[in-house]
Amino acid sequence: MPTPRPARTRRTLYATAAAILTITALLLASTTARGATTTPLYASTGWKAETAQGIYSLSPDPYTIVFADDTARTKLAGYFTEPASQVTTSVGVPITVTTTLDTTPVGSCPARHRIIVHYTYRPLGTQGMSQARPCYNTVDGSAWGGHILMDSEYWTSSSWFSTTTTVNESHRQNAVTHELGHILGLDHPNTDRDQDGVVEAYECVKNAAGWTPVLCAPNGGDRSSTGAGLFVPGYDLTGLKQLLANYYLRQTG
Repeated sequence: MPTPRPARTRRTLYATAAAILTITALLLASTTARGATTTPLYASTGWKAETAQGIYSLSPDPYTIVFADDTARTKLAGYFTEPASQVTTSVGVPITVTTTLDTTPVGSCPARHRIIVHYTYRPLGTQGMSQARPCYNTVDGSAWGGHILMDSEYWTSSSWFSTTTTVNESHRQNAVTHELGHILGLDHPNTDRDQDGVVEAYECVKNAAGWTPVLCAPNGGDRSSTGAGLFVPGYDLTGLKQLLANYYLRQTG
């Protein structure tokens, strides 16, 4: 059983041992993961690994998304379908959105590769703030799973992010994907782009369409009809692919 460890930041971390992989699997993932390098990479343009939370890689083994209660399942299950499918198809790490309920307390690590989603009012006690509480594997530094606490205010207020209905909904989609990204090992990629000595909110690289990474703090992502709720290619998506490559590179390094 995983043993709880003291929290170093706002997210509680836990761990246990990883499975041993075959040489064949190592070679396959190292050659197919986009952005793979000969040594592990923990940050690049538009993405950053959650190394401060103990996460250096993403395991290739399947992950499942479950829910803390029926309300969370009813309200939020649909928001995880597209990003889960994107990671499954584009990164090569299977993520399945289930109907399972899991009452593991927020202060405890769930079963390996299980992601528990909560729908709760101001989980951080601050207006409009959601929270990811990732777990990590202390043996290999891979993403274990954890808890996602979505602030119910996004849905109880019809215009929380924007008075435009479609824009408001795209923000909700991106907020969910943002927190999932933390569980999978991505940190905020904000940088001091204006070189004023301060890393500020929304201070992130933008692509040609003007979109920031979905992990940009406090919230970013593509808000178009085709891109909302997805990890942004070239930024977040590249980071997830590199985290998968890191899993194998750290095994053989």
